[in-house]
Amino acid sequence: MRTQTCLTLLLAVAAHGEPLRFNRDVRPILSENCFRCHGLDAKARKGELRLDVREGVDFKEVVSRITTHDADDKMPPPESHKTLTASQITTLQQWIAEGAVYERHWAFEPLAAGPGTCIDDFVEAKLRKHGLQLSPEAAPETLLRRVSFDLTGLPPTLEDLDDTYEHAVDRLLQSKHFGERMAVDWLDAARFADTNGYFGDKTRQMWLWRDWVIDAFNRNMPFDQFTIEQLAGDLLPLATTAQRIATGFNRNHMANNESGIIDEEYRTEYVIDRVDTTMTTWLGLTAACAQCHDHKYDPISQREFYQLFAFFNNVPETGLIKKDDPPPLIEVPSPEQQQQLQVLTTAASAAEKAFEPIKAALRMKIHAWEKEESNSLPMPPEEKLVLHESLDAQPRQGIKHEGTKLMFESGVRGQAVKFDATQHVEVALGDFDADKPWTVGVWLKPEKSLSCVLSKIEPEGDRRGLEIVWQKGRLQINLVHRWSVDAIEVVTMQPMSSAQWHHVVVSYDGSGKAAGLRVMLDGQVQAVEVMRDRLSGSIATAQPLCIGRRDSGLGFYGMLDELRILQRVMSEREVNDWFWGERIRGVIAREPAKRPSNEVDLLLDYYVEYHAESSVRMARQRMKQTAQEVQKLREAIPTTLVMQEMASPRTTAVLERGQYDKPSDKVTPGVPAAVAAWPAEAPRNRLGFARWLVSSENPLTARVAVNRLWQQCFGEGLVRSVNDFGSQGDAPTHPELLDWLALRFRESGWDVKGLLKLIVTSKAYRQRSQFHQDDPENRLLARGPSFRLSAEMIRDQALCVSGLLVPRIGGPSVKPYQPPGLWEAVSYNGEETYVPDSGEGLWRRSLYSFVKRQAPPPSLLTFDGPTREKCTVRRARTNTPLQALALLNDEMHVAAARALGEVIMGVAGSDEARLQQLWRRVLSREAAADEVAALRGLLQRQRGHFAADPAAATKLRCAPELAAWTVVAQTVLNLDETITRR
Repeated sequence: MRTQTCLTLLLAVAAHGEPLRFNRDVRPILSENCFRCHGLDAKARKGELRLDVREGVDFKEVVSRITTHDADDKMPPPESHKTLTASQITTLQQWIAEGAVYERHWAFEPLAAGPGTCIDDFVEAKLRKHGLQLSPEAAPETLLRRVSFDLTGLPPTLEDLDDTYEHAVDRLLQSKHFGERMAVDWLDAARFADTNGYFGDKTRQMWLWRDWVIDAFNRNMPFDQFTIEQLAGDLLPLATTAQRIATGFNRNHMANNESGIIDEEYRTEYVIDRVDTTMTTWLGLTAACAQCHDHKYDPISQREFYQLFAFFNNVPETGLIKKDDPPPLIEVPSPEQQQQLQVLTTAASAAEKAFEPIKAALRMKIHAWEKEESNSLPMPPEEKLVLHESLDAQPRQGIKHEGTKLMFESGVRGQAVKFDATQHVEVALGDFDADKPWTVGVWLKPEKSLSCVLSKIEPEGDRRGLEIVWQKGRLQINLVHRWSVDAIEVVTMQPMSSAQWHHVVVSYDGSGKAAGLRVMLDGQVQAVEVMRDRLSGSIATAQPLCIGRRDSGLGFYGMLDELRILQRVMSEREVNDWFWGERIRGVIAREPAKRPSNEVDLLLDYYVEYHAESSVRMARQRMKQTAQEVQKLREAIPTTLVMQEMASPRTTAVLERGQYDKPSDKVTPGVPAAVAAWPAEAPRNRLGFARWLVSSENPLTARVAVNRLWQQCFGEGLVRSVNDFGSQGDAPTHPELLDWLALRFRESGWDVKGLLKLIVTSKAYRQRSQFHQDDPENRLLARGPSFRLSAEMIRDQALCVSGLLVPRIGGPSVKPYQPPGLWEAVSYNGEETYVPDSGEGLWRRSLYSFVKRQAPPPSLLTFDGPTREKCTVRRARTNTPLQALALLNDEMHVAAARALGEVIMGVAGSDEARLQQLWRRVLSREAAADEVAALRGLLQRQRGHFAADPAAATKLRCAPELAAWTVVAQTVLNLDETITRR
């Protein structure tokens, strides 16, 4: 056996012809098959054997174990489901025979200059080793189209096609759209979205950070500064507002508002997400693998993970968020808003000061009025049912109480019933006809986000009847003949506060139309969103009226008082008087000393409105109006989430198995020693960490950054696993080129535009992209890049060539077309509806589209865009039938084809001239004769079709001739060449 092994080794060495390299040839084998049990993680290590370092390894034993046929001794063991191939065994044997020389993992080695002086030196040298050479240069129009997409994400215009390539590169790098193109990839990495994610997925404001990113790229901010400001801009001396906005990078993570979650558990998750995102984005390391134990493949211990955790653990935040925009956050008024706010604040202050002496004089008058004239208050309407009288010690006939004992507390008038969802009241309403006009009024003080105020509805089957539901600050009213098929469903649009008394009055005129249903809150008519409006049958039912309950599952939480039901529709004036009379009567029934401030103000408002002189009313109105204007302006001022340090840093400890509630050894901020040493002068905070990332001692940041820029231009990085530069990742296809680019990038002052210009002006980039059979995956760079455009580029191209694109830079997110019903399908209780913008919001660039994490824009997902829940530095690239259907049927693409058809119809000349213009406008090149002939035939067939069936053109919302051109334009927009960047 030993003789046979030696002979095998000698033959292997002779066959290979050159010494093996550990990083290139051996580490991938060991990492894939051995390191899990014999690597860096001491707790998982078996047999006290470690193969990631040379010390203590018995290589004779290793050879014996990998070549044996004995299942008990075989390595890897059969239960691991890993098997070394004959070629891998030979490689390991040869490496051992050559002396088993280890190397530090290539990614952690210092940057080396390399033998070349330009990109093409390295590429051509590699090709020559394989007997290959660069492909010829691509056609000028192909190059212009390619570089336009790579640097701006948009196709060249007809005017751009006359540019020289060199001038086009400079123009594109200076374009305002350059920053937009660069921002798209950065938003993926930063997991930017317009909602919080998780259960509620409510809207948040982060678009100011997106604008900062766009501006930073357009200004060509050095990448080291770009890094420092995003990770620690708030810690810079005299930090500016822009630098604080930049720190939103690490506030883009998801945040949870679901009641019942454990606060500290989710706060810990947020910090872990920051560590993982930061390490992936800047260092290309899978640090999160060390959250529960030492990393099994890369030199990152669990202790080092929590040392990184300590840098991000001092944000004053909670795991359970109470607001859609969870603090810390800052307001960022525009200069115009700042000036306007100052004017309005001054006016509000003056109005309040002017009313103070009037208010003091009114106190005595109000006190006298309460004693002498309060009986003049409007009385409630005639009653059908009065809730607080119905639930006393001797309840009326036809009323019964179900569930636990009722509780009573001080209400609007006297006692109110307090519900906790375990009880309800049933009332028989024999003379109430739900199909005729009626009015229901009730005072409520809700506590929980979802509960039923009252219902008179069948518990199963058609679920006929009516119900009023409190749902997260909004009222939902359902009138049902047959659930979801024949019903009216409306939801109030303006949310109201919980834990406060509100007067709710719902009136229905019996018409069977949503327009006949009116909701008034505190005396004011409420705008409603009509969810269903298809009621044709009766809603009458013999079911009793349930107060505080629907069926067996949805009880009411909070207090109810003064429920009244009338068999007529009350006028708005009557309801307004009802509100004021009952509310003020309840206020003055309380002792003045026991009245809360809001009731004192309410009484003042009533007295001023109905009993004071006109000058007093005007003064009060002026004070309230100016205060409302200030509040309205403050609400319009954009906010953005930022990083901020706590005055007293939190204690950070290693968490056993990554569990938030199992802290063990305390740690201080630190970094993985294998990457680079900590600079002696750097502070142990996020600012020091950011500077460590871009220090000259750290080889990874520059490598990772240039690799992603290379991926932007070539579709694949020199390291194809752009998220993993560790042992489990791919080795670089051109390691010397990677290091040369990284060194040049760093020494240039981290010049992003300069590096991109270097790449796109190289011969390697300018090659034709035709398939090369000797380099099928283009790992040797024997041809130019070719791949499908991203989701954003496909949509933006259609908008651009059709003339619909609104090129304005920055601003809040917009809502273009998307299929209806998507938000309802994922939002709690179907309460959120996507309403597309009107006007320019439909035609902005795709990076401004509103991203809801639970339901991202479908065009983004269809073409492999991420959900933005986690850091993404490389998108998948697929081809599916659904993509073709989207291009044919999506409302935006149809609109773009129609607009493009209209543009082409306006071109002077023959049909051939128009078709040539269409082709050149979309594909940036002249159409061949057969291509023009094919389009001409399609145009004629469509003209005949729409002439014979003019009604078909109405489906495209245009006249027959434009419909024909729309179909032709849509065909060109759907070509493979159109959606592929070659």
